[in-house]
Amino acid sequence: MKFSCMIWPHSGNTVEPVVRLAQTAEECGFETVYVGDSQMIWNDVWITLAACAVATTRVRLGTGVTNAVTRHPAVTVNAAITLNMLSGGRAVLGVGAGDSAVRTAGLSPAKLGPLRERLSFMQALLRGEEVDALPWGADAREGTWGQESRVQVIGAQEWGDLPVQLACMGPKSVAAAGEICDGVIVDGHMGGNAEGVRKTVEVATDAAVKAGRDTSNFRFIAAIDAAIDDDRATALDKVRPTAARNIARKPWLPDTLGVEHADVVKAVSESYKFYQHLDLTAKHRELIPDEVAMKCCIAGTPDDCVRKGIELRDAGINEISIFITSQDEAGSSNTLRRFADEVFPKLA
Repeated sequence: MKFSCMIWPHSGNTVEPVVRLAQTAEECGFETVYVGDSQMIWNDVWITLAACAVATTRVRLGTGVTNAVTRHPAVTVNAAITLNMLSGGRAVLGVGAGDSAVRTAGLSPAKLGPLRERLSFMQALLRGEEVDALPWGADAREGTWGQESRVQVIGAQEWGDLPVQLACMGPKSVAAAGEICDGVIVDGHMGGNAEGVRKTVEVATDAAVKAGRDTSNFRFIAAIDAAIDDDRATALDKVRPTAARNIARKPWLPDTLGVEHADVVKAVSESYKFYQHLDLTAKHRELIPDEVAMKCCIAGTPDDCVRKGIELRDAGINEISIFITSQDEAGSSNTLRRFADEVFPKLA
């Protein structure tokens, strides 16, 4: 079992809190530090990761996650290669269809077909291959002077060897992760749901095997909101804002969260504000009851967190990634240390 964390680099803060949290994670033995990407509400992910790279020596560093909508995939590939070079080979590229980053910019998440095409394009560039140019936006037209039809990223041959992981929940996108990626990040409510995780592992594994791939090093990552306290109620209060984002705008969730929580799903979906995405002061946090927080998150007493971790491990997860925020550096640092000391040793 591997252990990692995902940090939200909230705007309004400097980069330093994220850097210090990355250093704390490294000190505590975490394998990977991921940083979120949402350009309208958070600090820039690549600059933040670069700052973390020069301040750490061992921990892997990656996007948790970026998307294939707000930047041309070639731009993302070049950023990942540069981070890999700067960090001495410690970069990881986490990609998703797009959530707050695209919604707050007035865009829509990528559909599976374009997402799959862009992932394949990025992986080919990372391998140093010359590939057909990827049409992009309104300016993608033929016949422009100097326009290249075949493209490659210089430098990929030396620094392009890095894992690509897809954050997703639906069975078709999970299958795509198994076929063409190096890992699947089970995010949102599904990341805390053992039965949902088990199905995800099965779908990704079956797809990988059918594609003739070796699954021995494939990552099954549960990305999950986390809080730990000797008082369960205190811990649950801390994760209500992040639990809300797990169920926002997901009308199918009562099927897995429980029909008794259908009213909660509806209320959160109608009131969720993406400009308050993962904000600890967001009003929508008040809509989350204890039962929903417990189902969506790894939160509570140390024993509560160990029980949830065991459920995820037994469902097939081989990496648990806990969410923390630079909005509360002291609290996040405490979360890292307590999980490292009181939870993870019992899951290894």
